[in-house]
Amino acid sequence: MTPEFTIIGVTRLDDHVLLGDAGLAMAMVSVGAERLFDLRGETKPPGLPIPIEHFPLIDLEPDQDELILAAAQRLAGLVADGVSVGVYCQAGVSRTSTVAIAYLMVRGMPLAEANQLVRTARPQAMPALELWRSLERLAPSLAG
Repeated sequence: MTPEFTIIGVTRLDDHVLLGDAGLAMAMVSVGAERLFDLRGETKPPGLPIPIEHFPLIDLEPDQDELILAAAQRLAGLVADGVSVGVYCQAGVSRTSTVAIAYLMVRGMPLAEANQLVRTARPQAMPALELWRSLERLAPSLAG
């Protein structure tokens, strides 16, 4: 069994989801991530010795609902299979929190509650306005 430890900048959202920025990708692996989600639309994922799935989101672009939903559904599916996933974008603030909120919504949590949970776990979490609008549009279809 691996001892539990904390790395500053890496946030544990739940037992299987870690949140951080691009510079902490391997740190997330060191605390248990078995797969990474790279959410950066401005670059390709690095060549790391771990599977990386790429969901290229852009902070200020409108209408990314489908990509956000695809990332959240994939994340929920991996978690359901017991896989630990590290989710990151460049700064770990906007795109990372957007996908984390959408993941919680896919699992049945209302938008406001999901946002509050992510903000409590990661106080700097703040989806950019266009990404927030995508979450608002997704909310009715994901509501129980």
